[in-house]
Amino acid sequence: MNIIWQRPKRARALQSGTLIALCILVCGAAFAQSPAPGGSQSAKRKDEAAKKGMIYLNKEEIVAGAKKEGKVVVAPGNDEQAIQALIQVFRKKYPFIQDVEYRNIQGPAGEQKQLLEMKSGRAVVDAFSPHQAYYSEYRKFNPFKMYDLKAMAQDGEVKIPLDMVDDTGVVAWLGSTAGVLLYNSKLVPPEKAPSGWESCIDPQWKGKFTVDTKPLVLVRLIARWGEEKVLQYAKKLKENEPIWSRGVTRSITSMLAGEFPLFCGAYLHSTMRMLKKDPTAPLKIVIPNPLSIGLTEPESVYANAKNPHAALLWIEFVASKEGQDTVESIEPGRGSLLVEGTTANKLAKSATLSLCGRGCSDRVDQFAERIAVEAWGLPKVEAQK
Repeated sequence: MNIIWQRPKRARALQSGTLIALCILVCGAAFAQSPAPGGSQSAKRKDEAAKKGMIYLNKEEIVAGAKKEGKVVVAPGNDEQAIQALIQVFRKKYPFIQDVEYRNIQGPAGEQKQLLEMKSGRAVVDAFSPHQAYYSEYRKFNPFKMYDLKAMAQDGEVKIPLDMVDDTGVVAWLGSTAGVLLYNSKLVPPEKAPSGWESCIDPQWKGKFTVDTKPLVLVRLIARWGEEKVLQYAKKLKENEPIWSRGVTRSITSMLAGEFPLFCGAYLHSTMRMLKKDPTAPLKIVIPNPLSIGLTEPESVYANAKNPHAALLWIEFVASKEGQDTVESIEPGRGSLLVEGTTANKLAKSATLSLCGRGCSDRVDQFAERIAVEAWGLPKVEAQK
């Protein structure tokens, strides 16, 4: 068993009804299921969308347009193996779209290149991920096709869980990322194992643990703790003399090599990917209380898309149970907590969440920089990497 749970006093497993109530508290809206299509009053919806400068399509129009296009170019935020698996299943689901190209946009250099290409209008893509590290920059010049995804999801014209669509109405957040503690069980005996966030500021770990210099995991604790408490906690982390690192996979590899015994704020999916490759790796996962979790993998249709209808079908597919199961089969822990059966969804039913959802996701990078610069004294350029 590689997972250890930190249980709060009087803790009990959250049932699905309690989970909904929790989301009302944390992210301001309950999970919502898209109603079945029919009776959507398409003409009225089109008028309402037009008044907002948006576009409303019904399912019939989307499918008819996609059949004419017969092609789609996608640039998701997933890793290459997951993208290829998604494309294979997508082609089976939509045999009239066999021409599927993809762009594998990874790392700061790739993300910046995509950003610049979109700013100049030179990007060749239909559905894309406005990567979270630059999400605020994308919002400034708005390279999104103005489909009213929220209204279309409400009416069941696109089968996307309503809470995946953010406040812009044009971006769907298709994944989740959970933040956990990790330790090397060869270096840490069971009786000294960390138990939760308080362990990271315990003097017994002084100078013996690592923290990522881009503290997205800490930022997502704001939903439960508030900004001031997170800043104070970050300052205490620094006082405990962490070993600064950048890149979760690199840090886990270093921990397995014995460079340090504890990692505070690792991504669950990165850890599970390593354990999938090597189930014997001495990695123990601690699910802290609260569990830091955020909606990730934003995707939208590009404003200059040549195949916008096929792009809508792509985003709908990735949001579906079939798409999420495909992601989880390659990248366990990367699927959306809004979809039944994903790792994040299961965790959400049995953990106290600090969920960075709508209204939080687009501010993550700003506060991550504040923690790194203000609380940790790191150079601004280091915080942005």
